[in-house]
This record gives sequence, C-alpha cells and structure tokens, in this order.
Amino acid sequence: MNEITNLLAEKFNLSPEMSQQIVVFVFEQVKGKLPEGVSQQLEGLLAGGGQVATGGEGLLDSVKNMASKVMGKA
Repeated sequence: MNEITNLLAEKFNLSPEMSQQIVVFVFEQVKGKLPEGVSQQLEGLLAGGGQVATGGEGLLDSVKNMASKVMGKA
C-alpha cells in the first residue's frame, strides 16, 4: 500500500497522511463491491506490503493482473 500512497502523494502534492486516508477509503469502497475471493486477495496484497506470494511483483502490477482476470482478459 505504501507504493500507491507514495504515488498519490507525489502526483497530487498531498501529505502522506492524506494519501493514506484516500487509499484506505478507496480500498474499502472497492472491497465491498468485489466477489469475496477477490476482495480477500486484494486485502492480502495490501497487508503484505505489495508482494504476491507466488509472483513477487509489485502491488500495482498485482492489482492490474487481478483486474484482468476478473474482467476475463487473462
């Protein structure tokens, strides 16, 4: 989650605290709309510091890959 928070802070010139609040808010909103298995994976990614247990890719890449699978493009 730090990767996203830092990108948000840099891009929009926000404090780290404000960026963190935005990321948590968006995560909670998205999590409530995803199927249970996907929301649990996303929660695990964010809690795990952005590393996927099987791939070792960054958080943003992991979310993109997960979204592709959900949308049926994988």
